[in-house]
Amino acid sequence: MARRRKDLEESKYYARVRALNKSIPDSLLKLLIRQKYHLAGEHSAAKLCKWAGEMLKRRAGCYKNKFYGIASHRCLQCTPSLLFCNHACVFCWRFIPDRKVQFAEIPDGQFRWDSPEEIAEGLIKAQKEIISGFGGSRGVPKELYQQAMNPKHAAISLTGEPMMYPYLEGLVREFHRRNMTTFLVTNGTFPERVEKWETFPTQFYVSMVASDEETYRKAIRPASPLLWEKYLKMLRLMPALGKKTRTVLRMTLARGANDANLQGYAKQIGLARPQYVEVKSMVFVGGARMQGRGLSLDSMLKMEEIEKVAAWLAEKTGYLVSERHPASRVVLLCRDYEAEQKRLIEWQ
Repeated sequence: MARRRKDLEESKYYARVRALNKSIPDSLLKLLIRQKYHLAGEHSAAKLCKWAGEMLKRRAGCYKNKFYGIASHRCLQCTPSLLFCNHACVFCWRFIPDRKVQFAEIPDGQFRWDSPEEIAEGLIKAQKEIISGFGGSRGVPKELYQQAMNPKHAAISLTGEPMMYPYLEGLVREFHRRNMTTFLVTNGTFPERVEKWETFPTQFYVSMVASDEETYRKAIRPASPLLWEKYLKMLRLMPALGKKTRTVLRMTLARGANDANLQGYAKQIGLARPQYVEVKSMVFVGGARMQGRGLSLDSMLKMEEIEKVAAWLAEKTGYLVSERHPASRVVLLCRDYEAEQKRLIEWQ
């Protein structure tokens, strides 16, 4: 049974979480608990993905399951940067754009960066606590439940900007040491850190959310206008990164906010040359519904509109339309290596 709001602060669960975390202000901590975030240390958290629950009940998996073979019920959706982000995207459905914490708000002497070992251990423990609630469900096969209690994949993308955690490479290494695969989603504004990495996630995502600098400033609301150039630098790094790991551009479109000038997106794809491009509609839920954002249900693109955008980008960039997941309003584009190789031979 859901906890009543007036009883939350008096509950044993709240007292336990509060005792383990010194840095999150009370008002934000209550919000996180109500939204079913499970904290792991001072600045990390896990949260059950809808699709993990669906697969546990022998239903369909997420689009990453269909596109890349990830077992949704064994996926740990997490973040090492729960409190911080240098973007405030108008279509973000998390609480971060409007409720993010500034370092100045944290009580003096109460904040420290947790180690990668602490975070990995804490997140896996949190995921097991989340999954334990399915143990007595009649609709969940025992075999799937036992599998889910042993997560094999970490999706480092829950909320916030993961790259703001200064030891992110070490966290990826920790997950790999535990025989887990990793998908990392970043907004691409920390290219100087990635340049120094020796360990890379199994799949490296960069969010492609603005076709040009003007759109970036209006719809993404960066902490600094200089972040646009950092983003472009990350795109220029991606062809080389593609030799070390799988690379993806994740495109999120919101009608009237960032869906114009598709040519700008095509140029970015040409600059980064990722293995994959995900063309996806924003979802009008959570924070995206706040009045100050200027969005509505109509801000979501229909599946047929996403398919048209994907087909246009494929034609302009030489990519192939590979897969689709209508429930998530997303189409996958795949790089056409055979055609590229043919062109290289013709040029020689």
